[in-house]
Amino acid sequence: MHVQSLAIWLGHVFVGHLFRIETGGATPVMRFVADPEFASLRDAPCLSLSMLDTPETQAAVWADIGNPLFNGNASPRYGILLPAFFQNMLPEGVFRDQVAALRGCQALDHFEMLAACGLDLPGAVRAIPEALSRDEVARLLMNNRESIEVEIVSSPMDDGVSLSGVQPKLGVLKEGDRYVGRTKLSDTHIIAKLPVVGYGKMPEVEDLSLRLARIAGVTTCHAELVPLERLEVEHHYDLGDSDSQTMFLAITRFDRSPAGRIHCEDFAQIMGIQPEAKYSTSYLTVARLMMDTPSLGELAVHELLRRLLVNELLGNPDMHLKNMGIYYRDGRIPELSPAYDVVAYAAFNARSGHAMHMLPPVVDAKPRIRASVPGAALAGKPLLTPAVLREFCAALGIPEKPAEKALRETAAKAVAHWPQMIAESGLTDHQKGRLTRHLVGNDKFQAASKRVPGRSSGRRIGFTL
Repeated sequence: MHVQSLAIWLGHVFVGHLFRIETGGATPVMRFVADPEFASLRDAPCLSLSMLDTPETQAAVWADIGNPLFNGNASPRYGILLPAFFQNMLPEGVFRDQVAALRGCQALDHFEMLAACGLDLPGAVRAIPEALSRDEVARLLMNNRESIEVEIVSSPMDDGVSLSGVQPKLGVLKEGDRYVGRTKLSDTHIIAKLPVVGYGKMPEVEDLSLRLARIAGVTTCHAELVPLERLEVEHHYDLGDSDSQTMFLAITRFDRSPAGRIHCEDFAQIMGIQPEAKYSTSYLTVARLMMDTPSLGELAVHELLRRLLVNELLGNPDMHLKNMGIYYRDGRIPELSPAYDVVAYAAFNARSGHAMHMLPPVVDAKPRIRASVPGAALAGKPLLTPAVLREFCAALGIPEKPAEKALRETAAKAVAHWPQMIAESGLTDHQKGRLTRHLVGNDKFQAASKRVPGRSSGRRIGFTL
């Protein structure tokens, strides 16, 4: 048996070991094993809501090394995956390819990729190569030590940073008015989102999208547009034709602070779902998890609904499980993290619908209510209609009126501010026209417009007041 291991730290707390175990021709095993001392803590920091249980049963959860949460699985497309919590921490898209090239490993070597980025992973987790004896490995894995061969993994790369999402991006630090790469002694506090070939002014579109969401009442991450010439980090992205007017979007990470790292996780991690299945569930399932978490509850559900409406108004059908998350500012109590990856794709082409179903498609073998909105099939998932909202709230056991009020206020703010903000933005006239046409064609926007004093009330479309 050939074994490699990474020591897993949560801040300054050692939580356990992540193993890659190879046994001859058999499929390798990726397994997390909690450290016995961590498992015995009564007030341990939270590694993941997916792994949390009652104080009386928590130790038994950690001791069950066969638990699917602690073991990877085989994917026909992506090979042998890490346990879902760790797999969801890996870099994605073209950024992943760059990290793999720097490491000199395959992009689908997930264990090696985690080791490469182990010093600068999302949240407060670090994955550090360790040298365990055969006795230690045998004790932790409950195997015969005589057949164990231990290999030490290469150290993390100094510039190894893990960032999710498929858009070209870099992890950077701000020094004066310049943006530079990370060092051994510093974390990346800023994500630099770069121009995208084929999507003109993508940084400007995302910056505007976040500002529109914020003024509509959504809590968002902080971002600002910065001239590309102030980015002093070597990269190999094709950014197309750039000049002194080309911008990138500098997003301040909510999982980093002057006081240290802030742990966080996305809803794929919370649900124990691999990244390739990030579209596979429903927003109702996410909302139920919120209701089951006392520090989130109904207020978090209202925020989820606000974000769903804002995404409808922007034509953003990509709020999947990895684009929603929580963070632990005190290390233990989860809070809904600020919104991120909010992009008005309607500025580029016609978009409608959502990344996931509002409600599970089938209950008791009967089809659920589906939105009869033209164009909804483009994204394959229905919109947030009055009937859907009613069933959504009923399924959660929460009153409908407060949820409806939250959506009504969001739409009213969009009517009051968005058209002018779009008109005054740095988007092209063509992009402004596309986005504005999408916005004014939305039924909730139309209904909110008719409620503005001085306008004809007419037939109300969308949410009935």
